[in-house]
Amino acid sequence: MGYLSKEQMKRVMWVSLFCILMIFLTAQFTFMRGAKNLEPIYLLNIGMDMVSMAMGYVLFVCFVIDVQKNGSDLRFLFVLLIVAYVGCFTDACAWIVDGVPSLRWANILDNTLYYMCAPIEACCFWLYTMTYLKLDDKYIRLIGKYIVLTLAIPIMLRLINLFTGIYFTIDEAGIYHRSPRYAVSMIYAFTVMILALIGVIYQRKKLQRFQIVTFFVYAIAPIAIGVMTAFVYGLSPSASVVMLVVLLMYGVLNVNQGREKAAADRDLAVAAGIQENVLPKIFPFLPERKEFDIYATMNPAKEVGGDFYDFFLVDDDHIAMVMADVSGKGIPAALFMMVARTLIKNRALLGEEPAKVLHEVNNQLCEGNKAELFVTVWMAVISLSTGEGLAVNAGHEHPALRHKDGQYELVEYKHSPAVATMEDLNFRQHAFKLEPGDTFFVYTDGVTEATNASNELFGTKRMLEALNKNPDADPQTLLDNVSEDISSFVKEAKQFDDITMLAFQFNG
Repeated sequence: MGYLSKEQMKRVMWVSLFCILMIFLTAQFTFMRGAKNLEPIYLLNIGMDMVSMAMGYVLFVCFVIDVQKNGSDLRFLFVLLIVAYVGCFTDACAWIVDGVPSLRWANILDNTLYYMCAPIEACCFWLYTMTYLKLDDKYIRLIGKYIVLTLAIPIMLRLINLFTGIYFTIDEAGIYHRSPRYAVSMIYAFTVMILALIGVIYQRKKLQRFQIVTFFVYAIAPIAIGVMTAFVYGLSPSASVVMLVVLLMYGVLNVNQGREKAAADRDLAVAAGIQENVLPKIFPFLPERKEFDIYATMNPAKEVGGDFYDFFLVDDDHIAMVMADVSGKGIPAALFMMVARTLIKNRALLGEEPAKVLHEVNNQLCEGNKAELFVTVWMAVISLSTGEGLAVNAGHEHPALRHKDGQYELVEYKHSPAVATMEDLNFRQHAFKLEPGDTFFVYTDGVTEATNASNELFGTKRMLEALNKNPDADPQTLLDNVSEDISSFVKEAKQFDDITMLAFQFNG
């Protein structure tokens, strides 16, 4: 889910004040000028602009909610909205100050800003269209680069107009006059709009008909209004029309996109539920068995994760435990995780040693692994009557072990390669023996690589300190202590990796 940070909320508040202030100032300026001093057509234009600004502010609130709930990428549409809002404000002010000699300077400045809006809106429309269509080939990137760079040309020409009057002039009486070369000011905007439509046509097979129509309406409507107003002076609906089509684009494109995302979120929630129910999560596990105590947790960075843990009785005297981390994140990693977990458990239940289990599973996972995913695995099988065990570490993190009355320390030894990296791998297996009261802790790199706002890692040192705060703690309390220390360390920083832990206490 998307969310807004405190810094983003501050920006939202400033933009809100900016929007409300412009509506207030437009009304105040109109009142100060006096309705009787304005021609009816001027009042009509000012009224359209004020309604459009009010509509724009409602749109802005909708954008914020959309980003907060769905994490939608509305960057360029948002900038387009703000520029359209400024266009409405400057258009209204231009009519209010027109014909007032003492405000000639304001008329010049206002119209200059108004003329700048069209090329910026066109550039934003291009960027939003390409983002929405997910066009990212080299030709599109090249065209986009030139569009952004050449935006400086129409902006500079509008500044040059202050000295040359190539687009408009304001006479000594404070009255606006359009130059015969006014149409030249629209060349950049019209060209960019046409290029954006070519991009839409290029992607037409991936779009539904209503999406194509929406993009065409946005591009054609301002062009048509621009052509019309090039020959008709006195009515200026361009800024209002742009605001209206921004509303249309948001309503048709992003609301539909939000609906699709909501459906995808439901599917993710179902997938997350399935994944959660696949992993053993009923504790205590086999409470009638007093030889051991075990507890495990998984906190995915996304709705579904690529980490997994597992533990199960192979027979009445042996328990198998697995801690694993699939490369990648999200749905692909989760699917690979489900397959890997199932294959490992099925082989282990045949009574095979961990090295043999991972050898066979490795070959199975390598078949058709076009995504080139792999999984780091720590696996052990322990005799509950003797404490003797066999373990394999296939590219995974070093476990931490505590002997009775001692402290947790890392158990470091040479790893084997990760599972599914290449076929016919042989995995190094080592024997160990637990004494009553011994406890070990296994985890994924999401624990040690948890990162705070200063980009510092939690690290193995802090992990061992968390484990040794109360080394006599039972497995559940032990994992709770580590989780609390991680939370205190990262604070409000975003979680980037799955955090999975398992603790096993041998009672003998």
